[in-house]
Amino acid sequence: MTDPQEDLLQLYQRVMQARHADAQERKVLLFDKAEEVLNALLDNEDLSEQELEVLANRKDLTQEFLCRFGSDKRVLNSYNLKKHLTLNPKMPASISLKFIGQLFTFDILAVMLVPSVPPEIRVAGEEQLCRKLAQLSLGEKLTLAKRVNTERLLGMLLDDNNREVVAAALTNPFLKESIVCSTVRKSTIKPHLVELLALNSRWSCRYDIRYALLRTRHITLGLALNFLQGMMSKDLRDLSNDPYVSMQVRNYIKSNLSKLSTDKKKIF
Repeated sequence: MTDPQEDLLQLYQRVMQARHADAQERKVLLFDKAEEVLNALLDNEDLSEQELEVLANRKDLTQEFLCRFGSDKRVLNSYNLKKHLTLNPKMPASISLKFIGQLFTFDILAVMLVPSVPPEIRVAGEEQLCRKLAQLSLGEKLTLAKRVNTERLLGMLLDDNNREVVAAALTNPFLKESIVCSTVRKSTIKPHLVELLALNSRWSCRYDIRYALLRTRHITLGLALNFLQGMMSKDLRDLSNDPYVSMQVRNYIKSNLSKLSTDKKKIF
């Protein structure tokens, strides 16, 4: 059984030591569990950026301590410390919101990929990346297209003028059918997205995407033929009278309606 008085004395001694600890002593104190000790450690002006980074990466710190830490002048003058604190899932959103706009593209992306990041930080990160998108190099866009995890950005990347960027976005594990369909329905849809989707085995087998593609002005009869077989009768009739569908495809449907139609919708 521990003695409360003895515990309090030891805590006091560690607090006093932390304020003036040398490098060797700080190696232990950086992992102290007591917030009083860590606060005293922040008062130590000899604490290096590397040591502060160790603190920034700890996931067991309180929000009160992190608030104070995030306002420290050494953090405000260090890009690296701002980045590590923003990546810490315990970091209060009020501090992270100040830092995220100062981060580079892929550091923002890294923050957004943290599962426990607060929603408001994810939204702020997405907004920053949307603003940066037009100025990014092709290589940066390609990396972003493969890794980004938000619907708005994925929709923008699917609508990109560059075929390579669109192809990369179609491989993104976070891409959902709903995002693809909503992008295909845009008036700004690019011909290369239609072609890439039509030839993509992951997406071209999905009924709703096939239907959306058939309603674009960019679909060729050759590509359309792959999608028409197996469409529901009602959908074929709608397509044959839809002004958004190319005349060539509409005429083909009207001429072959009985042969193409089926009342059993396939499940993919």
